[in-house]
Amino acid sequence: MHVRAHGISLGLCTATVMFVLSQDRLNMDLDRDCLELMLGLLESDVSYQQALDVCGLSSTQLEKNKRKVRELCAEIQSRGHAVHLNLESITVGQLAMETLLSLTSKRAGEWFKEELRELGGLEHIMKTVHECCRQVSDYVVTWTDTLLDKLKKVDRCLRVLENVTHNNEENQTYILKYNDGAILDTLVNLYKLCDGEIPLYPVTDISDKTSTGTIIREALLVTLKVFINLTHHFNNQSFGSELIGCRPGVIETSLHLLLQVPNYIPEQKKFELGMLVLMLLINLIQDQERNKKLLMDAKAPSKLESIYSREESAIEALIAQFYNWEGCAKLAEKKTNAILDGEKDAEEESSSCTAKSTEEFIEDTVAKLLQKAGTHMEYTFLASYIGMLVGFLIMENPERQSFVRQFLRGSNFSDMVELLKKFFNFMNLTASCLRYQSH
Repeated sequence: MHVRAHGISLGLCTATVMFVLSQDRLNMDLDRDCLELMLGLLESDVSYQQALDVCGLSSTQLEKNKRKVRELCAEIQSRGHAVHLNLESITVGQLAMETLLSLTSKRAGEWFKEELRELGGLEHIMKTVHECCRQVSDYVVTWTDTLLDKLKKVDRCLRVLENVTHNNEENQTYILKYNDGAILDTLVNLYKLCDGEIPLYPVTDISDKTSTGTIIREALLVTLKVFINLTHHFNNQSFGSELIGCRPGVIETSLHLLLQVPNYIPEQKKFELGMLVLMLLINLIQDQERNKKLLMDAKAPSKLESIYSREESAIEALIAQFYNWEGCAKLAEKKTNAILDGEKDAEEESSSCTAKSTEEFIEDTVAKLLQKAGTHMEYTFLASYIGMLVGFLIMENPERQSFVRQFLRGSNFSDMVELLKKFFNFMNLTASCLRYQSH
């Protein structure tokens, strides 16, 4: 394993061994030497003709080796693993990349985040993302299988970047500064592309895992997670917020994702999308006056029902969304209380009920309670995050406070304050429970 893979046969065999081991997540013992070898293999690809001319291999030998590797990879795929691997085009670099993407930094530990950067792994991943996104942006008129495969690869690369940038200031700074922030332009373009494409490929079935709309949606969600990591605040400052917020269209795209795109995705994904967008917006404006002004001046995305709808400010639309989610939270809470009081839902009243044992009744009640309480807290979280976003916007700025008040009921912030208190108490209680469990 510690021998440098000069020839294509040795490189192919070495990459195959590492790839096979990576599919067995219990046994893959990743250390610095293995990581260094794997990253070296990423750069060691040679063409078929080079293998014959430079490495001295005969065509028969090369084909025999590649056939064995292909058979082994096909067997792995038959067991449900490595579904992204293209068996018709297996190379050393592709196997090494599959190995890298199949490993998670959380499993490998904090050292992995540092070594991946120092050994050039982050650079290689960013180059891969850039190249795949370039091809998608240049050619997407219709989503062909080839373009969707590129987007899937971007998705997987970004999941690695998400993991290695989580609470890691060094990796965040490296990515933000690399090649004068070139990866940020790539990700912002991807962000805007996904925002525009999701309405064209709506998906409402959460069990749909393979359609074009699902693939685009998942790429969007992981892009948001990377953005959130890159705009994370260290010592009350965020270098990423300044760099990402100044990119044209980021605020407008985020507002469209928050207020309109949920109409085109499954119900079960709306909470995640809403929370991610609000977290990003909060990070962007928290200590960046320029970004606050951009949000204050922004217009709300056009409503679905009419092309002649009245133009409104983004702040007005956000406040309206706050009241919508607050109302949904109250309704869900009322239903939860009704369950606790032993009341029946309207739907249950209109249907005939069979006799149930006490145990069945309790199990039923607990299941309904958990479902309703979960929905109630989702709406509470979403509305509370809008409250926090507005709070950062108007903090120590009477002019903005006056502007926001005109859209509030009674021209005061009492509804927001009340909901934020409830949110704070819930978080406080959750933290207390976690501390209790840790003892």
